[in-house]
Amino acid sequence: RGRKLTAVPQLFLTLPALSRPHRHASILLPNISGNNCLGDFRHGLLEWVVFRTEQLRSARAGEDHRLERRWIYYDRTSYAIYRSSTDPDKEPILIAEGPHALSRQGRVPVFDLKVTDGLWLMNKAGLLQLEHMNKSNALSWALTMGLFSMPVVYSDRPFHQVLGESYYIQLAPEDRFGWTEPEGHVFRVAVENLSRLKDEIYRTCFLMVQAGGPLSSGAAQSGLSKQRDYAITQEVLRAYGDTVKDCMKRVLRAIAVARWDDLLIDVSGLDEFDIGDFSGELDDAERLLQLNIGSPTLRKQIFNKLALKYLCDVRQDVKDRVVQEIDAWCRSSE
Repeated sequence: RGRKLTAVPQLFLTLPALSRPHRHASILLPNISGNNCLGDFRHGLLEWVVFRTEQLRSARAGEDHRLERRWIYYDRTSYAIYRSSTDPDKEPILIAEGPHALSRQGRVPVFDLKVTDGLWLMNKAGLLQLEHMNKSNALSWALTMGLFSMPVVYSDRPFHQVLGESYYIQLAPEDRFGWTEPEGHVFRVAVENLSRLKDEIYRTCFLMVQAGGPLSSGAAQSGLSKQRDYAITQEVLRAYGDTVKDCMKRVLRAIAVARWDDLLIDVSGLDEFDIGDFSGELDDAERLLQLNIGSPTLRKQIFNKLALKYLCDVRQDVKDRVVQEIDAWCRSSE
């Protein structure tokens, strides 16, 4: 209790390549390279881990920046930070060391946040997006080329006239003049294929509402039908929420042990997501108010819910003031 513990737990993101057990693994993170670990990373049973960071630094303003590398080493009881020397021929310099925050627990202060293969949406939709981009670019290029049509003269006599922007063409009574341009059949097929690819990308990412369904086409839907359209998206968001909650729970419980707090920690929430259509809720609230239910509290809660959802991106003090004004108006109208 009397000694000062430094270093905070690190959040470590696992990549799909680490989905199987590794005794020795090389892990790549954004903007960090050359990281290594020893142990069973999947179950959090690491013996040690090393992170290498790189950044440009200068001693003072106006001086040239130089690349500085740092190696941060963690094992079950201690940490150490090394910095690259200004002389490339020298060994890195030790700038800090000591026991870390989870040394009493005998574990490396690194926690993984891992999602299942089905939730790596870019892996599922990447090839479809690439195909959509290639075909969209090809269609755009073909349409541009179609704007530069070539003139065609239908005539039985030889054609020797000079053509240009300020020239004229003399035709016989039986001659005809036209332009060479594509009929458009392949363009129509390409446009329809792009639309199907877009819908497939949305379906792959579990966004059924945007995937060319009745809601995306503007057709009228009942409230129950809209809820079914959003059901799959809700389930996927809950899966992400469960993954985040599990990681938060492990981090907070490790911190509680490090602080000698006698607490029982649990994490809840991240299971309800407001992704519905506001216009649908507005219509439902209007029909509910037309029933003239004799409950001032129900009326006030309906107005508060609609106002807070419509003003979801404003400051909290503005939301509080709006709620107070609605409460005062409801009391005065009773």
